[in-house]
Amino acid sequence: MSVLRLDEVTRAHGQVHALRGVSLEVSSGELVAVMGPSGSGKSTLLNLAGGLDRPTSGSVTIEGTDLAGVTDLAALRRGSVGYVFQDLNLIPSLTAAENVMLPRELDGVRSRQAREEALAALASVGVDHVADRFPGELSGGQRQRVAIARALVGERRLVLADEPTGALDTASGDEILRLLRERCDEGAAVLLVTHEPRYAGWADRVVFLRDGEIADSTAVPLESAR
Repeated sequence: MSVLRLDEVTRAHGQVHALRGVSLEVSSGELVAVMGPSGSGKSTLLNLAGGLDRPTSGSVTIEGTDLAGVTDLAALRRGSVGYVFQDLNLIPSLTAAENVMLPRELDGVRSRQAREEALAALASVGVDHVADRFPGELSGGQRQRVAIARALVGERRLVLADEPTGALDTASGDEILRLLRERCDEGAAVLLVTHEPRYAGWADRVVFLRDGEIADSTAVPLESAR
């Protein structure tokens, strides 16, 4: 079943085309890695996939819903899309647990349940011991894990990750990819931007972007890092 579908998506900023007619589908249980040089359109692709930006032309669909017809994209993202931002976007005035709780509370989940879910998500990425610390009190790697926990909390069916292993060592990065892989095996779809072939090896398919276009799409052999 298709969770994310982009049909002939173009994003132009004046005369500059960040994406040019990109079509991509990510199904339930599938992890797709996106690679390409700087400026190739990788982050733009994720922003469009998560409804953080609108295409100039073409359509973006999440679980059968065309985002062009959605008036409350924030509510859709909270319920259906987990996003690991490259700059993390943690709220400095909230603790690690509160950052992870926030999307669940905004979706109407009671604080006690939201905190239980947040602690479980933090434990899954190995940082439940920093639950009551603020982002400024955490290391770069700990902040990265908190951001990943926030993306994985709840029952979101689509996870978008922009260089989620950037502040982590190799062993920690492997742990994060294992978590994303497990979420796929539970039925979610994951779209991962990475520049590391090692981490792309965890994917089912690797899509290569160049100058805003898909230059190649390759299935990953089973004997990869998985």
